[in-house]
Amino acid sequence: MNRNQKLAKCCISMALSALLLLSPVGYFGAEQVFGATQYEMKTEKTVTRGVTYEKSSRMTDAGVQNIHVMKVDLTESALEIREVESTGEYGLKETVKKLLQDNGAVAGVNSDFFGLSGTHSAAFGPIVREGEVISAGTSLNKTEGQYAAFFVDEEGNPFFDYFTMTAKFGNEKKMLELSGMNKFASLVFPAYLDQNAMADTKSLDTRFEKLVKFVVEDDVITYISREGETVSVPEDGYVIVMSAEYYKNAANMFAVEDAVELDITSSVELDEMQTSFGGGGKLLVNGRITTENSIVAKGRQPRTAFGISKDGNTAIFMVVDGRGDSIGATHWELGVLMQEYGAYEAMHLDGGGSSTMVAQTNEDRELTVQNDVSEGSERKVINAVGIFNHGEKGEIQELKIQADMTRTLPGKGITFTVYGLDENQNRIEIPAESVDMSAIGVEGTWDGYVFTPAAPGTFTVTATYNEMGAFHIGAVCGKAARLAPSKDELKLNIGNKATIAMQVIDEDGFAHWASTSTTYTVGDPSVGTMEKNVFTAKETGSTNIRCEKDGVVSYITVIVGDSEAAEKPEGTVWKDPLNQKVERTADGAYYFNVAGKIAYTGKEEIEKKVYDDTRSKVKSYVDANAEVAIYGGPNDIQSAKKLDSLSWTGEYRFLNRGGVSLAMVTAAKGGITATDPTQWGKFTADIAEAGNDTIVLVMDQTPSDFKSAGETNYLRAVLNQYVEQGKQVFVISCYGTAYWSSIKDGVRYINLPNLWGADGTMNDDYTMLRFRVKDGAVTYENVVIQ
Repeated sequence: MNRNQKLAKCCISMALSALLLLSPVGYFGAEQVFGATQYEMKTEKTVTRGVTYEKSSRMTDAGVQNIHVMKVDLTESALEIREVESTGEYGLKETVKKLLQDNGAVAGVNSDFFGLSGTHSAAFGPIVREGEVISAGTSLNKTEGQYAAFFVDEEGNPFFDYFTMTAKFGNEKKMLELSGMNKFASLVFPAYLDQNAMADTKSLDTRFEKLVKFVVEDDVITYISREGETVSVPEDGYVIVMSAEYYKNAANMFAVEDAVELDITSSVELDEMQTSFGGGGKLLVNGRITTENSIVAKGRQPRTAFGISKDGNTAIFMVVDGRGDSIGATHWELGVLMQEYGAYEAMHLDGGGSSTMVAQTNEDRELTVQNDVSEGSERKVINAVGIFNHGEKGEIQELKIQADMTRTLPGKGITFTVYGLDENQNRIEIPAESVDMSAIGVEGTWDGYVFTPAAPGTFTVTATYNEMGAFHIGAVCGKAARLAPSKDELKLNIGNKATIAMQVIDEDGFAHWASTSTTYTVGDPSVGTMEKNVFTAKETGSTNIRCEKDGVVSYITVIVGDSEAAEKPEGTVWKDPLNQKVERTADGAYYFNVAGKIAYTGKEEIEKKVYDDTRSKVKSYVDANAEVAIYGGPNDIQSAKKLDSLSWTGEYRFLNRGGVSLAMVTAAKGGITATDPTQWGKFTADIAEAGNDTIVLVMDQTPSDFKSAGETNYLRAVLNQYVEQGKQVFVISCYGTAYWSSIKDGVRYINLPNLWGADGTMNDDYTMLRFRVKDGAVTYENVVIQ
């Protein structure tokens, strides 16, 4: 704010602790319950020296909770935290990423509350940027503390306060109540405008009809505009903006050359602040969680919070995802999490669809949204809190390689970008022509940083630059197993077009897009034609499109008009290479068998002899030629004493034998968490302690049938970690009446059916599994018992 318009001072000489203690807050008691964390997956990255980003994905008693945290070392002189708004137009809403990008920040989060309607709005709280007062409103916290704000004074002392302000403008005839300084959400009441917001009123005149402006210089009205007339904002003065209706009804007693007074009183002297931005209710005061106030959304929601450590040296930004796979957080849970990460004082920032964390870590080439925003895409907001790095980049001290994907197919390239890090962990791009690249393990070609393998295999990429080296281990060129078109049948009318989306599934169950690289051949060209992956219907009839990629073939039936479907040829039939005949020999291998539910729990009567004979036959299969017999569902038979056995009890069980970790995990109530959440910690800990290369989970429900898609995705992420470690992972579900198997992202999912149908007859599709494990190599055979 210009120095000739000083804000009226209030008593703020008290210490920070006194300010906080006098705030009207309550505290949560010990009776609050927080969902226990059963398992956690964590990744940590560096943005720059003094700024870290962490994602903590936790399985709690209540479900998945994804937490994103940035910590900023405030003692680093090159770092700065400040509020940012649109650089294009004052009051224009933009995405958090664009706000940070346009202002040159390296990271940040969404900030203040604002009006959701329209393309423009105003932040609720006070804004001070680099010592300049940008805006402040008069409507907040009049009767109670609702919207807190963060401040840093000129001595660098941070604190939080429920900011209040009154603003009046008048002549000797009348004083007008102002809605605020440089805040223009609705203009029901007059507002103060200076050059910290805009140089003229053109954008306001576009947004609001028939505005009247008083131009003030040296405490004198120098001009009163016509309705809708755009005026310039004086460099050493200000403008009072109001609607024409307000002017006619309440401000027509003002005239040019009137001496006027601007009387602004606030709870914090903004002219003595270096930084300020607004938020929601206070979250932590003196390290304790406050009672949520009336504007804090109830229940578990997406949340954003900002806090400061007790010593004032660390800023903590947090976003908790919600309304998707992640459950969000309550006010109290957010307070607990902020305490966990070291905050002592903290407040809510805007949450819900606004909750967004953006950062350019040194693994990112640009600013990247790090969290899963709840609306599927970024919401446009009024402002953000940016983290700025004013330090200069230094010489490269360390070389890194970054792959844009970890798996590919022959003929499809992977980009291995090489970059450097300086002593402050800043990323420095290196042109490809300056780096020597090589791939070890497969043949292929290089084009800059792009390597295109010619054949399947696992390979390592090495890079050399200025006598420094880096390598990337474990890149995979998979072998195509089957094609997966988005539709197996197309129904069109003459002249219609259909675009085919095609994926190639490799032998490890990983999907690769191949829509345009697949070869398509129409069986009867009179019915239609192909152009790349687009089919155009020409005549009534039916035919098949032959789809081929890397020697794998599938067919799509096309029906044009009112025609009978053409007979579809059989495509490539793929068999899992691990699915082989298993015969026990004295070769030092370890053998175990797995069967599904044997006991009948239905309501029908089964003749005792039939029941006993059938169970005995199954027992003879399961107990034969194995060290361990696994019964993966309710059973009422006793295994041979010479055998190790693991029978289903409806509770968690674990067996460590012969290089195999076998865990029985129940999900009978619709998921692991709903049934017994402690199983997450148990099976992950047992598997880690055993350290085996083969992992088998036996369950009473397949993960894809969990009630929570978030829990399904979380389990897959946990299992994929084992795959990335080179382990073989099997998930065997035991329910229903059908045998099936599939591979997804390196994990084999197999369902073993029940022995008995609901009507009490033996299931003709009853299938068991035989496993052979030796030196980390696994094969299995599915055996139908009839």
